[in-house]
Amino acid sequence: MSAHHHHHDSHHDHGGPTPARALVVAIALNAAFLLLETVVGFWTNSLALLSDAGHMVSDVGALLVALLAIKLASQAPSAAYTFGLKRAPVLGGLINAIGLIVIVVFISIEAVERLQAPPAMEATAVFWTGVAGLGVNLGSAWYLAKSRDQSVNTRGAMLHLLSDALGSVAAIVSAIAVGYFGLAVADPVASLVIALLILLGSWPLLRDTVRILLQRAPAGLDIAALKATLLAHPDVVAIHDMHAWGLDDGQAIVSVVLKTRIDALADATALTDALRRELRERFQVNHATIECRTPDAPGPDVAC
Repeated sequence: MSAHHHHHDSHHDHGGPTPARALVVAIALNAAFLLLETVVGFWTNSLALLSDAGHMVSDVGALLVALLAIKLASQAPSAAYTFGLKRAPVLGGLINAIGLIVIVVFISIEAVERLQAPPAMEATAVFWTGVAGLGVNLGSAWYLAKSRDQSVNTRGAMLHLLSDALGSVAAIVSAIAVGYFGLAVADPVASLVIALLILLGSWPLLRDTVRILLQRAPAGLDIAALKATLLAHPDVVAIHDMHAWGLDDGQAIVSVVLKTRIDALADATALTDALRRELRERFQVNHATIECRTPDAPGPDVAC
């Protein structure tokens, strides 16, 4: 006999923008600035600006992926997708993490080539474009942060914006180094530094999305304590089978088969209700499936 508890989605009632609205604003700002930065980058022959513009292409793409993922996640469950498309934001986070690493590779290759023969660049235009880019990126990231969404999807979009803000800082620093000190090598060096920072920032995102997709138990869920809580109930004899995984970032799901001393349906229902309530209160598990079997019953994997 099985009992289910359905997860209720959390709502954004803190007064900030919804993640979807914040993403739309960020897309508009970044798309407009992308056009400006590309033109100035080619005009000034600055790798720091062009790599930043290339990254901003990925920013717009990353923000679009994140927005699409949010829209897909709101779809109602169906016969084919019984959880709906709640995992779409996880895929969005994975795509963005991979995109960040690809960008790091391209920036690094181009920067190494320019280290050998640094080209001339128009420092003043690079400086002011970098300042404008920094403002756009930080403004977009700040507005997205106001949504207070901690999912891997929004984290991926935020990482793109913040790493691009670092790219703007690199452009500003290289413009000052070239304009005031004649250090042409500063442009590719700044690009390499920024590539390293992007890599360091994107690795945790890639790790977390892969863990969710591989059905790893949620990092914050103490499995040993959860089992002890179930076994502490006087009617529970043993745990025969238990699985825990995350539907997306922060939505833990547990399924468990218990050997119990109970043989009446009403008593089993009361037990599963009590245990689900305890799992929700102590471990924030909002979706649990609990099956009760008598101590001498065969395991659930044994054919009847």
